[in-house]
Amino acid sequence: MTALLPVSSAAAINQTDCGTRTDFVKVWYDGGDQVMCFANAGIVTPQLPNVWKVSSGDNRIQMFLNNEPVSMEKWSTIVDIEGLNQTLYALQIL
Repeated sequence: MTALLPVSSAAAINQTDCGTRTDFVKVWYDGGDQVMCFANAGIVTPQLPNVWKVSSGDNRIQMFLNNEPVSMEKWSTIVDIEGLNQTLYALQIL
């Protein structure tokens, strides 16, 4: 995880209301029942269970789903069609 996350503790990333915007990082979790959005560059460790879908919006992102590093380019979406019930442990907006 240290390769993904720098040693610095400074992070400007913040959780934000999703509204109708599509440019935020948007995470559907609890099997898609809950939604959380993030804005601005930085790192957060949200511990979101059972992630169903992630949309990068207008952001390049890196994240840890369970113990697997995942990178996404701008305007990308991934969906858990296999029911893996992965936890989002860390998210970095680049």
